Amino acid sequence: MNIKQKLNYGYTIVIALMIVSGIFSMIGLSSLYGSLNSFVDGANRADTAVKICRIDVNIAARCIREMALNDDTTAYADYKEKVEVRLTEVGTELQALKETGLIEDSLYQKYSQSLNVWGEIGYEIIALIEAGEDDKAIEMILTECTPALDEVIAISQEIDVETDELMDK
Repeated sequence: MNIKQKLNYGYTIVIALMIVSGIFSMIGLSSLYGSLNSFVDGANRADTAVKICRIDVNIAARCIREMALNDDTTAYADYKEKVEVRLTEVGTELQALKETGLIEDSLYQKYSQSLNVWGEIGYEIIALIEAGEDDKAIEMILTECTPALDEVIAISQEIDVETDELMDK
């Protein structure tokens, strides 16, 4: 073989190896991209949904408490609107949690039910406050709303533990 043939042969081998290496790199990156999307759409989304639900429920609970303690009836509409906005967002996040499919259906149902119970209690309290029955509303906050909120928090912590385990995988 002369030098020209040796150089052509060497460059052909190097180029072929680069093409093979590039193909394997693209396959690897494609696989990593799929895994990242699966993580973002799955465990991370479920974890975020639970945390947003907890934040929104706590904000709604704070608004109800402030409404009960505030004697200014003109502010009631604003408090009620904030509660409604937060509970609507809870519904959206709850749907996103279900769509991930990563949480056991029984745990999801338990969480959804406890959120609904808490929301109904919250709306009852708002109705009592608007009717001028502040003492009864405050009593209901202490006897019904707080235990229901504690149950929501306990279940969300269970889900949080599950999603944290999924994120660690």
